[in-house]
Amino acid sequence: MKKFVVILIIILTGTIATFSQELHLAVKDKPLNDVLRGLSVEISFDDNALSKYKVSVNKTFNSPHSVLDFLLKDKPFRFENINGVYVITTYIEKKEPSLVVEAKKYYMFSGMIKDAENGENLPYAYITTPEGIISTDEAGFFSFKTERKGKLHVQAQYLGYQVQDTILSPGLNEISLKSIIYTMDEVIVSPSPATMLMQSGNNAGEIRINHQVAKYLPGSIDNTVFNLMRMMPGVRASGEPSEDMIVWGSNMGESKITYDGYTLFGIKNYNDHIGSVNPYMVKDIRIMKGGYGSNQGGRIGAITEITGIDGDFFRPSVKASISNYTMNLFASVPLTKKLNISAAYRQTFYNLYNNENVDFSNNGDSPLNISDVYIKPDYHFNDANVKLSGKALKDDSYYISLYGANDRFKYSVKQPEEYDLNASEKNRQYGGAASYKRVWENGSTTKITATFSRLTSLLDNLTIVGDKKPTTEDVSHLDNEVQEYSIKLNHDFSIGTRNKIQIGGEWQQYRVSLNDLCGELEKPTVYITDNILLGKLSLNAGVRVDMPLDEKVYVQPRLSGRYKISEELTATASWGLYNQFLTRTAYEYDESGVQTVWSMADSTFTKAMHTTTGIAYSKNGFLVSLEGYYKKTKNGQYFLDNTVYKIENTILGVDLYAKKQIKNHTLYGSYSINNLRKPQNELSHEIKIGGIGAFDPFYFSLSYVYGTGFNYISTGGHGHGNEEEQHNSKYGHTDSSDESYSRFDMGITYRKQIKRIKLQTGVSLLNVFDTKNIKYNYRVSGQNTAANIFTKATPFTPTVFFEIIF
Repeated sequence: MKKFVVILIIILTGTIATFSQELHLAVKDKPLNDVLRGLSVEISFDDNALSKYKVSVNKTFNSPHSVLDFLLKDKPFRFENINGVYVITTYIEKKEPSLVVEAKKYYMFSGMIKDAENGENLPYAYITTPEGIISTDEAGFFSFKTERKGKLHVQAQYLGYQVQDTILSPGLNEISLKSIIYTMDEVIVSPSPATMLMQSGNNAGEIRINHQVAKYLPGSIDNTVFNLMRMMPGVRASGEPSEDMIVWGSNMGESKITYDGYTLFGIKNYNDHIGSVNPYMVKDIRIMKGGYGSNQGGRIGAITEITGIDGDFFRPSVKASISNYTMNLFASVPLTKKLNISAAYRQTFYNLYNNENVDFSNNGDSPLNISDVYIKPDYHFNDANVKLSGKALKDDSYYISLYGANDRFKYSVKQPEEYDLNASEKNRQYGGAASYKRVWENGSTTKITATFSRLTSLLDNLTIVGDKKPTTEDVSHLDNEVQEYSIKLNHDFSIGTRNKIQIGGEWQQYRVSLNDLCGELEKPTVYITDNILLGKLSLNAGVRVDMPLDEKVYVQPRLSGRYKISEELTATASWGLYNQFLTRTAYEYDESGVQTVWSMADSTFTKAMHTTTGIAYSKNGFLVSLEGYYKKTKNGQYFLDNTVYKIENTILGVDLYAKKQIKNHTLYGSYSINNLRKPQNELSHEIKIGGIGAFDPFYFSLSYVYGTGFNYISTGGHGHGNEEEQHNSKYGHTDSSDESYSRFDMGITYRKQIKRIKLQTGVSLLNVFDTKNIKYNYRVSGQNTAANIFTKATPFTPTVFFEIIF
C-alpha cells in the first residue's frame, strides 16, 4: 500500500472558527481523513488508513486535543503532540492473555443389546467399557459417558450368549448377541471376567439365572422356574416350600416375586410339578437374596425379578408341550415390525390323580399309619398369559402384560367310627402391568409402570367326628384376599463419566381381607441411587423413603460395592435397612385347623437390617464363591401356642458354591449353613449336588438335596387338626426340625432339529429312592387317634414330556 504523509497548516474560514475560541464541528458520514484536513492544527497521519473510517458529529469542542480524542475513539489509532505537530499512528492494543479453562467435553454412548435370532431385548446384560462395567436395564438399554473421543472398543456379555467384542460409535448403537448352548454355566453365582459378571451381576447377594438351561434339569417342564431356583445356594429346597420362597432364613411372606413388575403372591400352587410362572413366558430371572439397592422395596427378605419375553418381532413362532401333568401352548406373532403379541395357556388333565376317597379301615385289620399315605386329590389347574410388546420412535418401548390362574383341589379321608374329613381349596391369582419407557437424545431414560395383582384363597373344611350327623357348625370357611396397586416413575441419567443416577417415586395401595375383616394402606415412596464407577471399584449408594399415610416416615439408607481384586478374584459387600408392610402369618380359623393367610402389618411394621460380604474366584472352568450374611429383623410374626408373637430375630449364614466345567459337562455343588436365634435357637444345613452331561443330542442330569435342622413353622402352608392335640405336633414345630430332608432326582433329555422344527423329549424320576420327607401336614383327629397326612410331599414321581417348537 502506498503511503504518504501530509503536513498541513489550515486556516479556518466560513463555518470553522479558530481554536483560540470554542470550535463547533458538524459533519455527516464524512471520511476521517477529510475531517482532519479541516482542522486548524498541524497533523501528520496516514491518509489512506484514515480514509477507511467515516464519522458523523455535531458537537462543540474546546481544544484540538479533545477533538482528536473524540474522532479517534474506538479506532486503532493514537496521537501525540511532537513539537506542536499532532502525529497520528496506527495502534493495536495488546491485551493481557486471559486464563481460559476449557470445559470438559463428554461423549455419550447408548443403545440396545438384543438377541440376534429373534430381536428380544436382553435385560441386565453387562458391558465392559473404559470407564468400568455397566449393565443394561430391564429393557436391554444401556448408556454411559466418556471423555474419550471417537469410537470405543467394548465387550458385551449375557448369560447363555456368546461374548462379543465390538466397536461403538457416539450416539445410539445396537449390539446383537448369538445364543450358545451351555450346561450349567448359566446358573453360576459368581466370578471371573468371562463368567462372574454375567452370573452374579455387580450387586452383592445377587444371582442371575439363565432359564434356557432349566429344561435339562430333573423335574417337570411345567415348573422349570422353581426347579432351577431351588438349586441355587441360599434358596431353601428342604421341605419343598411351595407357596413361599424361603431365602436366608426368611419367614413366610418375607420374600417377593415379581413378573414384568407385578407381584405374584406365591411361586407355586398346590401341585409341586406345576409352577405359577409359565416357562414359555420367561426371559430372565434375577434373585436378590439380600442387600439390594434402594429402587427395590416392600419386603425384608429376598426379591426375585422375572422378566417376561417381548416376543419374536421377525417371524411367528409356536411352542407346544405335553406331559403327564399338563399341556402347554404358546404363540408369538409380529403384528407389525414394531408390535408383537404373545400368549400362552396351560391346562391340567381332568382326573389327573385318579380321584380317590382314602379308606384307612384296612379291611378290619389295624389302622394304617396314615402319615405314610400320599393323598390323591381331585385337582385342576389352568393359567393364561397375554403380552403386547411394542417399539416407538427410535428406541422407546412399551408393553402390556396380563396373567390369570386358577388352582383348585379337594379330597376326603375317612376312618370308620373315627372321623370323616372333606376339604377343598380354591386359589385365584390375577396380575397385570402396563409400562412405557422413553429414551432421550442425551442417553437418559424415563420409565412409567402401572401394576395390579390379586390373590384370592377360599378354603372349605368339613370334619365329622364319630357317627354324629354333620351340621353347619362342622363346616369351616376361610376367605383370604390380598391385592396390590402401584404406579412407579423413575428417571436414569449420567453425571460425568463416573456417576449413573436413578431417581424415582412410587405410589402403592395394599388391600387385605380375611373373612369379614378388611385392611387398607396407601404408601407413597421416593428413592435415589447413584452407581459410581471407579474402574476396578464400583459403588452403589442410595436411600429409600417410605411414607405410609397416617404413619411415620421410614428412611432406609443402602450401600453396596464390588471390587475386582484381579482377573480371577472379585469381592462384594452390602449394607441396608428394609421395611415391610404386608405379611403372612398362621391363622387358627376354628378348632380343627390352621391356615397361613396374608394380613396387613399394624403400625409396628416389620423391619430388617442386611449386611453381606462375599468373595469369588474363577479360572480355567473352575469356580468357587463364598458369601456370608448377617440379618437382624424386628416385629417378625410367628405363630406359637395358638398366638401370633412379634419377635426380634438374628440370622447368620454362609453360602459356599463350587462349579467345575469339563468340556461340555458341568458338575456343581453348594453348602449352606443358617442359624436363627428365635423362636428357638436353630442351626440348619443344606447340601446340593448336581451335574449335567452333554452328549448331544442326549443330555443327562442329576440333582441331590440334603437338609436338616429346618424348623417348619416358617414354611407355613395348610393345617387341619383338633384343639385336643398338642400344638407342637399340630403345627409341626418341634419334631420336624430333627427330621432330615433328602431327595435324589434324575433326568434325560433328547433334542432333535429338522430344518426349522425343534423336537425335544425327556423323562425325569423325582425322589428316586422314595424318601419320606416332612412337608405341609394335614392332621385329622378322631375319637381315639390323631395322625398326619403329608399330602404335598413328593414321593417317587416319574414325569415325561414331549415338546415341539417351530
